[in-house]
Amino acid sequence: LAGGAPLDVAAALLTLRDQVIPPTTGTTEPAPDCPVDLVTTARETGVRHALVLARGRGGFNSAAVLSTL
Repeated sequence: LAGGAPLDVAAALLTLRDQVIPPTTGTTEPAPDCPVDLVTTARETGVRHALVLARGRGGFNSAAVLSTL
């Protein structure tokens, strides 16, 4: 359970480095009326910022904003 947040930070850093948004796992074809832009395949784009959220037992909550220079 404790390794989730560091893995999320690593994924966000790779996204910022490679400028590729990874696909949403478990989603192959979103509902046609879904208003959210779900990324179903890797998407090259200009990424400058990433928000990483984490939560844990006992009410632990944290947020980190990562940005490119």
